[in-house]
Amino acid sequence: MRRHLGYLWHDINQRIEHVATYIICFGLARACLILITLAIRPSLRARAVLASVPDSELKLLVRPGTSDIIVFNDIFHGKEHEWKFAVPPSAILDAGAYTGLSAAYFAMRYPQARVIALEPSPENFALLTQNVSSFENIQAINGALWNESGRLVVTDPGRGSWGLTVKASDDSGTNDPGNAGGPSDGSAVPAFTVSDIMRDYGVDRLDLLKLDIEGSEKEVLSSSDSWISRVSAISVELHDRFKPGCTRAFFNAVSDFPIEMHRGEKILVARDESHIISPQ
Repeated sequence: MRRHLGYLWHDINQRIEHVATYIICFGLARACLILITLAIRPSLRARAVLASVPDSELKLLVRPGTSDIIVFNDIFHGKEHEWKFAVPPSAILDAGAYTGLSAAYFAMRYPQARVIALEPSPENFALLTQNVSSFENIQAINGALWNESGRLVVTDPGRGSWGLTVKASDDSGTNDPGNAGGPSDGSAVPAFTVSDIMRDYGVDRLDLLKLDIEGSEKEVLSSSDSWISRVSAISVELHDRFKPGCTRAFFNAVSDFPIEMHRGEKILVARDESHIISPQ
């Protein structure tokens, strides 16, 4: 009996948290309308609707019934990227830009910055281009960050649209438990190194490199010698749970970044206090 009550209580809490997430994103009345609509017509889960950015006239597209709602709340309500820079960054590479929510946040917070938004998933990228279309300081690229130039295959390990990964086209991943790959969705995308991006887009120095690339940070940071001296600060979400070795690769690469700060799953490192002061 206690076990069944425990399961019931857990289920109730999950449902309450789910509803609360929608209320935070859309407000009470619209959240109720959207949740009722989804209950009646589940096929509408992937249809994008507009969500209002707090303290702004901007509205961005999110897909109800997907992880977009959590990502929107984390960025615009949880302020997960709101680090206090001594000098506002002028060049930002947003790798793993998803649907453009983080790129829009950076472009609003640092209107003089050039934001390069890199996203491998064609489906997410299509929404990204819509979300950043009003920002002249955002350049969107459909591709993936990697340790060498070439082509990669987008794979779906079953974590939804925000958990898509990439792998080399000849890497099945079937015998490697540390491989973050999964069934391919058939999408082959260009692979870029950080050096490629800086060269192709005329960037001499990155003031902020944001990495949320579902385990590919292991490959990227394990081959960082050619470019990391030209990066002032890195914000990363590490994914050892998907690909062991990410944390080790990160801290090996940033050994000369003495400033380290944490906010939730995000870690930010900077070269010195002239780049970042403290989280707000």
